[in-house]
Amino acid sequence: MYFGKIYRVINMKLKKLFAVCTAFVMISSMFAGCGSRTDNSSGEKKAAAAAAEEKPEKTPETDEEWHEAMIDKSLTSYGNVSKMQEKLKAAQNGEALNISYLGGSITEGMTVAPAYPEKCWAYLTYEHIKEKFGAGDGSNVTYNNAGIAGTPSKLGVLRLDRDVLPTDPDICFVEFAVNDGGDGEYQQAYESIIRRLVENDVAVVLVFSVTEAGHSCQEYMQAQGEYYGLPMISYRDALTYMFDNEKMTWQDFSDDQSHPNEAGHELVAEMIDRYFDTVMEQTAEEYTYPAEPLTEIRPYGAHLYDNTNLEPVDKGTWYNGSETAHFTDGWTYNQYKDGNEPIKFKFTGKFVYMLYHEVAAGAWGKAHIVVKQNGEVYDDIEFSPVAPEGWGNCQVKCIGMSPVNCEYEIEISMCEGDENNAFSILGFGYTIDE
Repeated sequence: MYFGKIYRVINMKLKKLFAVCTAFVMISSMFAGCGSRTDNSSGEKKAAAAAAEEKPEKTPETDEEWHEAMIDKSLTSYGNVSKMQEKLKAAQNGEALNISYLGGSITEGMTVAPAYPEKCWAYLTYEHIKEKFGAGDGSNVTYNNAGIAGTPSKLGVLRLDRDVLPTDPDICFVEFAVNDGGDGEYQQAYESIIRRLVENDVAVVLVFSVTEAGHSCQEYMQAQGEYYGLPMISYRDALTYMFDNEKMTWQDFSDDQSHPNEAGHELVAEMIDRYFDTVMEQTAEEYTYPAEPLTEIRPYGAHLYDNTNLEPVDKGTWYNGSETAHFTDGWTYNQYKDGNEPIKFKFTGKFVYMLYHEVAAGAWGKAHIVVKQNGEVYDDIEFSPVAPEGWGNCQVKCIGMSPVNCEYEIEISMCEGDENNAFSILGFGYTIDE
């Protein structure tokens, strides 16, 4: 009885105190309302921020909840969904849906694809899209994996004309985050790929990868993706979230320093599938194409020459053919033949890039390269294909720059003392105003 009486007295006093406080707040609000609109807006923002702080993101508890949170983290942005929805609806109505994947070894599926190409994330997502949006048996949905090991965007932009656009793609995934560096050449090449695909009516999806050491070029790639309103899936963000919360280790995802293992490929595919499972539910808005690029996009619209479409003026001591994977139509110096006669090329272009076979060591020698523009010597250099990071891959070197079309003459021979060593030209990339 005693404690009950005390409780009622205290309760009554608290109610009176609450009433007084409420009145004070109402009066304060009235005076606050007399202030400027800016002050009121600032107050609303602060109140909203405070409310958000009061409701923090719920921490997952079960393994299933952690997994769902990881998949959610991977979806960086839906982007502008109008183009993607248009393509997918057309496929459901029986029109062709051609899907391409442009990237490096992660896209190619190294570690799983050589033996089981159907287990790489690219093929797994293609199967999912075909099943979900294909008409009938899904035969109207086609697959083109243009991933090649060692490819950065500097090479990808040259390969676009050869390996992707001829397939008339409707959707193209672009993955170069771990193969690229952060300098301007990479950024220009990456945007050139995006811009050319968008201008060719392609729905572009950006995929952001990461290495065990944390290398990823997601920052500038994401900035470009936001500028062009593109969907973006980041397995870097998803994995980092799990690593930071000690729910996964790198070894759960990969058996080396950069490539997904079989479970890793399935995980990346699941992240991308989530986007396609939900994209049709998003509100479509009219797409506005950026009139100006973010960078100089110097390699925009590049084409590729090799021995199938460029005949040397003089082959010298060189022969048709090269042995680099996916680049077998180049020219190789014949180190076993007497003489060291230069191979000579002549063609029109603005920017010119030499593709060559790069190695870390071995009997590979320096080449003497002379480049002329409209008859005048533009550059005269000695160039070695040997680099610490080389492993027999295709690499790119810019050997000519001009703001307008000019006539290029290129002569390549071996440097003195390197006549008995090897060198392979895999092709030339070039831009041109047509």
